[in-house]
Amino acid sequence: MNLKALRGDVSVLELARRSGVARNTITALERGDGNPTLDTLYALADALGVPLAALLETPPASTVVRAGEGVLVEGAAIHAHLIDRFERPGVFGEVYAIRFRAGERREAPPHPFGVEERLHLHTGRVRVGPVDALLELGPGDYASYSGSVPHLYEALEDASGTLLILTGRSSR
Repeated sequence: MNLKALRGDVSVLELARRSGVARNTITALERGDGNPTLDTLYALADALGVPLAALLETPPASTVVRAGEGVLVEGAAIHAHLIDRFERPGVFGEVYAIRFRAGERREAPPHPFGVEERLHLHTGRVRVGPVDALLELGPGDYASYSGSVPHLYEALEDASGTLLILTGRSSR
């Protein structure tokens, strides 16, 4: 059962209050003991804001995505590989290994409300972010900005980094 991972920083006491499931039952389930009823599982899933299947799925073992693997996403200004997708209660994310081509730029239309982009630049120099508040980054710099407004990716020189796109808000 995936209960402890899904609970995150929510205390057992708080989860018991939200779900109506006894604290001792939650603790036992997290240890792998007990045989919960379907009603108990639904109460926990509802309190955590996750589908029932999320409680029953075992988190995957370690994974490795090798350089150059992942779904290729390419445009005039960027070359990226989607290396991971994840979903947690209240949030969905995509992680890209991204390369920017020197002298190229891409003006991106707004994503849906609540989308955030986070870029950690490894090499080179870029200008990114909302078109009315651009951020200039160099090697090792990190930026977080709204993707819900028109935004820009502009390579001042060849550059590479990791881009995380988050949709939704975590309930924690």
